[in-house]
Amino acid sequence: MQINLFRHCETLLILKPAFGDDCFIRYLFSDEGNENIVLDFINGVMIDLNFQTFNNVVILNPFNLTKYLDGKESIVDVPKGRRAKCITEDNQTVIIEIQLQGNQYFIRRSLYYWANSYSSLLNKSENYTRLSPVISINVLDFVLFNDIKDFHSCYLLKEIKHNKILTDHCMLHYIELPKFNLNNDKEKLSSWIKFFKGENMSNLIKENNIFKKRDYDIAKNLKQMNIDNTSISKAIGLSIDEIKKTLISFFKLYINSFIIIVKNNFKKY
Repeated sequence: MQINLFRHCETLLILKPAFGDDCFIRYLFSDEGNENIVLDFINGVMIDLNFQTFNNVVILNPFNLTKYLDGKESIVDVPKGRRAKCITEDNQTVIIEIQLQGNQYFIRRSLYYWANSYSSLLNKSENYTRLSPVISINVLDFVLFNDIKDFHSCYLLKEIKHNKILTDHCMLHYIELPKFNLNNDKEKLSSWIKFFKGENMSNLIKENNIFKKRDYDIAKNLKQMNIDNTSISKAIGLSIDEIKKTLISFFKLYINSFIIIVKNNFKKY
């Protein structure tokens, strides 16, 4: 138990977006206090296709880091997995899903979760006027639409003959990382995609010139802080509670240092 916890923490010390790590993704997009990070990503997606942006969001499914490290909350037990959910100032629900692999059935999956979120907005006997838009944003590390070259596509309910949008209540975004060109000039979303793909921080500094050198140095130093066998051996002599407290503090330091970089890289609107 003790060794596994430290090994997990040691893995997380690789200072990059850790796209495949559930804990990192859920902490980044679902931890209370990271609302500005979530908002910036959502607005980047919306701006990319000329949709309206938002001023603030409230996280609806906050991630409990303590329970996760305690083993009381796992990806198997929690169906939302790499899925974050929030609500905007004008009552629009936004779902953010991260998916590493999949096939054409992912389309049905995303529709299912959109429908589930939309139906949950209304309690029994409530008026349909209480329903509000639900936006689904799916970040995929695989190609879903082989016949579309664009890495970012969006689907709405439309009338076929007249190309008329039926309602703005249904919006599904698909961001296919393998299709992304590093030379893409869509600056806002481009920075986020590079973040997901693990772009070298020094490259981002040269490219955007908005990273603060001080914050980059913090991340660089943390990357060099490898937990050696001696430290692990000493830690094993601690009580379970002491080890958990140490891990939680260290993990938060790691994540928060990375978030400092993200906050400085993605300017608030």
